[in-house]
This record gives sequence, structure tokens and C-alpha cells, in this order.
Amino acid sequence: MRSEALFLNGVYQRVLEKAVKVHSHFPEQILFLQPYSSQAMVVLQMSPSTVEDPMRLFISITTDLPTVRYTAEIVGWDDKRSLLAEKRSLIERLIKAFQPNEAGLHDMSSSEGGVSLNLLHVRRMLRLPNPFGVELLVKTNGRRLSQNRSTSGGWAYVRPNPMLTPLR
Repeated sequence: MRSEALFLNGVYQRVLEKAVKVHSHFPEQILFLQPYSSQAMVVLQMSPSTVEDPMRLFISITTDLPTVRYTAEIVGWDDKRSLLAEKRSLIERLIKAFQPNEAGLHDMSSSEGGVSLNLLHVRRMLRLPNPFGVELLVKTNGRRLSQNRSTSGGWAYVRPNPMLTPLR
């Protein structure tokens, strides 16, 4: 596991619950998250995580931004704008099969010009049996995340804390 983790602020719970359902039966099946941003996740862009070297993911939901309720492993990253046709087609088929409510790859960041370029490949999504406040996460720069959250979106690189997440 990597020495840093990623926190996503405010993902739709229905998206996460579908992933939990798939991963409860097939934990290694790669699924996809598409954060709404035109900004690249630079750490993952420069050094994408892999199945052999995953990055822990912590997630809050849109209806409860100050609480981390889900976790997963990031095992890949792509810039959707530069996907080759064959890979794009394969990803579209996987989304259709395992995440049909997602309606494929999309550019949904209307507040940022309609571009959402980050495509996270995730496995082992689960709902935390003991959710915790985002203020327990420490950014890689040493500052704690603020619990005062009013808007979904955005992310931060944080230090993974094995005490906060169950082991598989």
C-alpha cells in the first residue's frame, strides 16, 4: 500500500452502494469513479497506482460531507481525454456491465466547462462499519482536514491510517 492516500469529498451514496454490492461478491473487480473536476489528480497522474501498489481511498458522501463512510483501493488512474479507442471501449463495456446507472464515461463538470478528466480504477469498496470524522485525516502537508464542509467535490492527499479502516 502506498505511503499516501486520497480523500474524496462528497460522492453520491448510490454510486458507492452499487460498488459495495459488486465488491461484496467480487472484491477484485475493477470499477470506476469519475470525480467532477477539470484538474488532474497530479500525484496519481505522475505515478499511477496499480494492483500491486494500490492507494487507499477515503470517501465522504454528498449528504454527510464531514464523515468518512467508505473506503476502497485505487488501482489505476486515467485521463479520460487521452484514452485510446480500444481502452475506452473496454471501460465503457465494464461500466455498462457493473455500473449501469453511470451511463458510461462522462464529462459532468458543468461548473468547470464540462470537463471531468480523472478516471479512478477502484477495487474492494466497502462501507465502513465505524465511520469517522474527516478531521481525523491528516493531509500530507501535516494539516488536518477541516470538518466544516459545505460543498461536494474536491480531494486531498492524506496519510493513510490503518487504525481508521478495517483490513481485508
